[in-house]
Amino acid sequence: MVKEILIDNLVVFSAIIYYAFLCLVYLFRAYELDKLELKFSPVFSFLLVPFIVLWAVNFLNNSDSERLIAGLPIIIYLVYDFWYRLFSKKKPQHHPDRWPIGLIVYLILLQIGSIALNWYGFLVSKFYGNTLIVSYFVMLGCFSVYQYRYNKRKKAM
Repeated sequence: MVKEILIDNLVVFSAIIYYAFLCLVYLFRAYELDKLELKFSPVFSFLLVPFIVLWAVNFLNNSDSERLIAGLPIIIYLVYDFWYRLFSKKKPQHHPDRWPIGLIVYLILLQIGSIALNWYGFLVSKFYGNTLIVSYFVMLGCFSVYQYRYNKRKKAM
């Protein structure tokens, strides 16, 4: 019982860090700190470690299937993100005229992984679920700042 509570708390804590890191990425983009964003990508990819370890511990403890299902999409997203950023060797285009399939998949996995994390929070408690929902919307707010500043720069050109 204590082990389950600890695991759940660590998953929620990792989810909050995940959202905070996404906020940083979007703010780096908003303020055109490309080099800083590039240096930050391995740190973001390191989030794979706690999510994989915690998912494996949940699996080994025969946790609820809901927890296993809710934890899997974020791992899939982070693996794809790791590949997309570090191994695809493509310069990321945040606003291409024509969206490549890889970017579309990336964004879909981002949303599914984030929603699944929020679901995990609600599996643990209403408070954790609401905390992760708020974190999700703060992340979307940071994305909105990025979009606003990008559109403002684009109009100025």
